[in-house]
Amino acid sequence: MRTLGTLLAVALLALVPSAAAEGEWVPLPGVVLEEAAGASVLRVDGRELVYVHGLGWLADLDAPPPRSEDGVVFVAAAVAAALDRAAPEVAAPAPGGAHLLAVRASGDVDVRLVLDLDGVDAEAVRTVGSVGRAEAGAPLQLELPLAGWPDDLPTTVGAFDLSWTRSEVGVRLEVGGVAFAYDVFALAAPTRIVLDLRPDRDGVPVPDELVEDLAPGVRYRTFRALGSGGPSRVHVLEVAPGAGEWRVVGASGDPRPTVEWASGAFAAINGGYFDTGTRSAIGLFVVDGAWVSPPSRGRAAVGFGPQGVVIDRVQASFGVRVDGRTVLAASHPAAAEVQVHPVAGGWAGSATQGVLVLDADGVVVANRVGPVRVPTDGRAIAYPPEVRALALVDEGAVVATDLVVSPAAFAGVRYAVEAGPLLIKDGRPAFEPELEAFARGVRILDEVTQQAAIGVRADGTVLLVAAEAMKAGDLVALFEALGARDAMRLDSGGSTTLVADGLVLNRRTERAVANAIVWRLEARP
Repeated sequence: MRTLGTLLAVALLALVPSAAAEGEWVPLPGVVLEEAAGASVLRVDGRELVYVHGLGWLADLDAPPPRSEDGVVFVAAAVAAALDRAAPEVAAPAPGGAHLLAVRASGDVDVRLVLDLDGVDAEAVRTVGSVGRAEAGAPLQLELPLAGWPDDLPTTVGAFDLSWTRSEVGVRLEVGGVAFAYDVFALAAPTRIVLDLRPDRDGVPVPDELVEDLAPGVRYRTFRALGSGGPSRVHVLEVAPGAGEWRVVGASGDPRPTVEWASGAFAAINGGYFDTGTRSAIGLFVVDGAWVSPPSRGRAAVGFGPQGVVIDRVQASFGVRVDGRTVLAASHPAAAEVQVHPVAGGWAGSATQGVLVLDADGVVVANRVGPVRVPTDGRAIAYPPEVRALALVDEGAVVATDLVVSPAAFAGVRYAVEAGPLLIKDGRPAFEPELEAFARGVRILDEVTQQAAIGVRADGTVLLVAAEAMKAGDLVALFEALGARDAMRLDSGGSTTLVADGLVLNRRTERAVANAIVWRLEARP
């Protein structure tokens, strides 16, 4: 019998009730989360709750917006109560003790088992992590020091048998029925223990590491690497230079799962960040030479063009000409604060910025304080109010912009997408999120979750990476080990999707994203 009791008991016996907001998240299986323009809508049993981004809950609830992970919606306790979906009742409650709220499972063959915990300090389970094998007749055993747990715990999932019994510690979980490989790790916000279970195929043990040539110039590797949450499974696609063509595909405001963006391509990975309200891409987004949106905050981007693959932090300055006369040079310090918004329906500017609204010919149709909707056949230019030459532009004037990009290699890229932070530059660690206006201490950077990233070696080989359970900073050592010259993180968490030959290589989430990086076997016009 393979036991993780000591490992988990050491971590969990030290648990204390958490008063932090991230310890109050409640999973709501069966609740539908829909993202509309500028709002998140929860629907269940004919009821509806709406969260408007920038305003809050229309039902006057003091709670953060909902979020979805692995197909399950998570909300704050106050929101769950408003939907009459409070956290599941647990048996044998004990004040100050840790509780098992719910058990979730996904997958038919390879199974993911998620134990949702309450009254748990997330810091106490960060180091929970183990990998190994359990043979038929010798189940994996976990000793969980819990004060309470639901009555209706599952007893079978796929080919696996689950046994839940009381023990001196609290509850004992045994997973057996077949021979299998397992990965166990913890996630926070909300706190969960995750078991990834992979049964042997036709009696053949699941390989711990795999190297497979999928197509000429394309190699797939999967292995385990150490991260902040313990050992993590890593998936890597290595694509040799000259074997095909790289592109960025997508549509701002029209999100789709990466597998849809990958249609017609051999390999793909999700791309950059997007606004959850408008669903429009955030930052640099170039498709077939056309700039859908400019760089945002000096963040890392990847570009594909005549100079090959380039990864670096990108800055852009917009000079402005009015009726053919330069009123703001691209070299002026204020030019870095000028933002061009070409995506129809999106918002441009803020209450502290002026906005020039242009028609398709560049003629000014309005000049006012933001935020302003971008017109269907036009664009909008947000500018700092201290630039009086722009504040005084009248309707009917013709406005044009001059773009200066740094590094210069990005000026000629055919395809590009921004994400970040930068991980590796010129073969050396370059992980400094603060330089790219990323906040520290937030889930996007400092929690263990799925990570998506892209890198390039000195010979031009591109590395597409999906790590199952790491922090963003863990990717630095990973790319160093892979021999990357440059590397950057992509949108991650539930967006992480690595595709090859029509198959999703990492655990699938199906989150819709604004764009994806794709590779075709042969260049197409």
